Parts: sequence; C-alpha cells; structure tokens
Amino acid sequence: MTAPSPAATAPASPRARISLQVKLVVGLLVIVMTPLLVSAYFFDQLGKVAANFAANDAARREASMQRAKDVYVDLFDTTKRLHAEVARRLAAQPALARLAPDAPLDRFLAEEHGLVRIALVDVAGATVAEASRPLPETWGPWDATDLDVIEHLPGGGKLALTFAVPDLQPHYRELQASFEIVRNVQRVRSALPRAYLMGLLAVIAAAGVVAIIIGVVASRVITRRIGVLVGAARKVSAGDAAARAELRGRDEMAELAVAFNTMLDDLDRQRGEIQYLQRIGAWQDVARSLAHEIKNPLTPIQLAVQQCVSSYKGDDPRFKRLLADTGEIVEEEIAGLRRLVDTFRTLGQLPRVEATPLPLREVIDDLRLDGTLAARLEVVTPAGADADVTVRADKLLLKRLLTNLCENGVHAGQEAGRDGRVVVGWGAAADPRHVAITVDDQGKGVAAADRARIFEPYVTTKQTGTGLGLAIAKKIALEHGGALDVADAPAPTGGARFIVTLPLGS
Repeated sequence: MTAPSPAATAPASPRARISLQVKLVVGLLVIVMTPLLVSAYFFDQLGKVAANFAANDAARREASMQRAKDVYVDLFDTTKRLHAEVARRLAAQPALARLAPDAPLDRFLAEEHGLVRIALVDVAGATVAEASRPLPETWGPWDATDLDVIEHLPGGGKLALTFAVPDLQPHYRELQASFEIVRNVQRVRSALPRAYLMGLLAVIAAAGVVAIIIGVVASRVITRRIGVLVGAARKVSAGDAAARAELRGRDEMAELAVAFNTMLDDLDRQRGEIQYLQRIGAWQDVARSLAHEIKNPLTPIQLAVQQCVSSYKGDDPRFKRLLADTGEIVEEEIAGLRRLVDTFRTLGQLPRVEATPLPLREVIDDLRLDGTLAARLEVVTPAGADADVTVRADKLLLKRLLTNLCENGVHAGQEAGRDGRVVVGWGAAADPRHVAITVDDQGKGVAAADRARIFEPYVTTKQTGTGLGLAIAKKIALEHGGALDVADAPAPTGGARFIVTLPLGS
C-alpha cells in the first residue's frame, strides 16, 4: 500500500476573504453602471437606427424634391416662352403694329389669360395707348406677381405687356432650403448621435466616480459599525461577560446593537440564575444530609440528659441545681437544633412547581390569615385593570415566597426599633408579560455591598434567623420563570423594597 503524497494530506488553504467594503463598492458600481451602460448601448443603437432611417427617408425625399425643383424650373421657362409667344402674336396685329391710338386694347386684355396691362410706346418712348384690368377672380388665393414682356413692333416702337403670374419664388426658396436640410441630414447621419453618446458616457463616468466615493464612505461607516459588534462578540467569546456593543443612532445597526446587548444581558442574567439554582441545589443536598445526621442523635441525647437529671437522688443542693440547669440548657439547645433541622428539611424538601393561573389579589389576601402577619400587613391594591391580574404560579409556593418576605420585613423593622409594618402592592412590570409585586419594610435597608450576596444561603444581616428565607424565596421565584431582587432606592416606608416578578397567567 503506497503512502499518500504530501499534497494529498496537506490541509486545504483558507480562501482569501474579500472585505465587505470591497463588496459594497463593487455592488454599488454594478448597480449604478449597469443601467447606464445598457442605456448607452441602446441609445447608440437607437441613434444609429434613427439616423439611418432619417438618411434613407432623406434620400427618398431628395429624389422627389429634385424632381419638384426641376418642375419649378420648367414651369418658369415655359411661362416665359408662353408670354413671349403671346407678345409676338399681338405684335403682328395690324392695329397694334401701326401704333394706332384707337387700337382695341380692352379686347386684347379680355382675350389673353393673365394679361393685366397692355401699352403702345413709340420710338421716342411716349405712350400712345394703354389699357389695364384687375387680376381675374379665377386665380383664387394665389399670390401674384407681375411679369413684364417687351416686344418690338415692325414699324418701330414697342408693345409693353404685363402678365400676372403666380408668385412661385417663396415656394421655390422653401423647396431649396428643404433640399439643403435633406443634404445636411445625409452628411451628419452619425455625428449627432455620436456627440450625444459621448455626453452620456461622460455622465456614466461621473456616476461611476460618485458611486465609488459613496461606496467607500458608506462601506467605511457600515464596516466600522459592524466591527464594533464583531469586537464585542469576540470579547464575549473570550470570557468578558461585561462586554457590550456601543453604537449610537437610530438606524438598523443601532437597533442590532441594542438587541445584541439585550441578548447579552439576558444571557448574563440567565447564567446567574442557573448558577444560583445550582448552588441552591447543592445546599439542598447538604441540608438533607445534615437534617438526617443531626436529627437522629437528638432524641437519645435528650433522653439521656433527662434520665441523668431525674436519676440523681443525692442531697447536694448545689449539684442538683447545676444538674437541673444543665438539663434546661441541653433542652433549649436541642429545641434550637430541632428548629434548625426543620429549616434544613424545608430547604431540602421544596416541592416542584406546579403552576396554574391564580388571581394575585386572592393569594395576597390569604396572607392576612397568618396571625403573626395580620396585624402588621398592609395591602395596597392598584387602581384599574392591574387590580385583578392573574399570575401563573404554584399557590402553595407563592404564598411561602410572600410569607418569607413579609416575615423577613417584620423582623427587619422590629430590629430597627419600629413596629415592623410591611406594605405589599403590585403593578405593571417593565416586561408587559409579567407583573411586579413589591414588599416594603421599615428596616435599615440593604447596603449596596450586601445586595449581591443577600440571597445566598445562610447569609443574613439580621440578629436572628438562619439566612435561608430569602434564598428559598428567590429559588421559588426563579423556578416560576420570574425573579426576586432588592431595589436600589429605599422603600417609601424607609426600609428595603423587595420586588418579585412573576409571569402573567393570561
């Protein structure tokens, strides 16, 4: 079996990473340049088609216009020859040839179409006879001009004729101008679209430069803001749980940073709750073992001491009194140990939460049934819809939670030299899916240095107690999907304010 080659066993080299900035710039260039370049291409093609169409149409019109121009020229020549022929024919008339003053000029005017003036001029240039008439109505809307024709008479003198002919000169000039335009179109069939195309290409180049500038600026802003998120994520992955992404603004990136920080806060809080429940679980195991180990020898010890005290029959009063005092001390300490065992048993045997929808007002009102709390408990019912909220909780455990807090508040107030009044209220929480229950006491409050450890088992600031009441209360709150915290600010009663957050039942 042959060994694999080094090339086959070497790991594949990582692909080169293209930065987001480059991708964004290229994307903007593609987005901006693609429609412009396509438009330039189609514009060029459209210009060529339009120019070719115009040139072909101009070529066809040029032939027609050339024929029309030739017709105009032939018409001019024909008209001149016709009027010259009329002049020669009239000059042959005897009355006109001899320059007779009484020649029937009006008859000749009526007979000849377009003739508006006729005159006989002698050799000296004097007018012998003359006649004229207005332009006939049959000419219609045509603009007319005069055409003078001079014919020399055989006997001397001249015959001066004036004909009214249609004025074709303006039409001819218009035709000539159109003819020149057609020729110009044929000459510039590609120059005009090319100039426009170059202008469009200049606009495209300017748009490309603007797109690059915008892309670079925008990509730097975006990548810098993304870099803040990436840096915060890397710090968190490296173990810095306090790292947060600080982004200002109201755009989507700022919203993402807020959501990212909120997620980290939730994870940090959940991690703390899990760690707390794990510690409480460990304490529960210890409490169960201690309760079992301590409870077993208590009864034999108590019986032995009682038997020792009762069996003494001596007459030494001092020893008898000492023995009786010893028995009382042992009885008292055993009673204390039994209370401690009961507390251990309470911590070690907390039942599992069986949450159901419960009216919160009824659960809090049930606290009045406790004789030790009834005289010192004040319930503040909120106004409006918050008065009849429903929570999802285990009634037995919720009552134990609130009882522990109230008893803790009573003891704190009494140790502070007050009557130990406790005020319980509830209202809307920061999370609309939860309700916040407040328990205010008249104690000395909780110092800032103690807030982080006050819920730990066997940690207490009171002169009496085992330090398990707040730990049990917090465990119950966490297992309900809620929380138990102590407020930073003092309560209105002057002492501490404990806040229980529970999920709503509906």
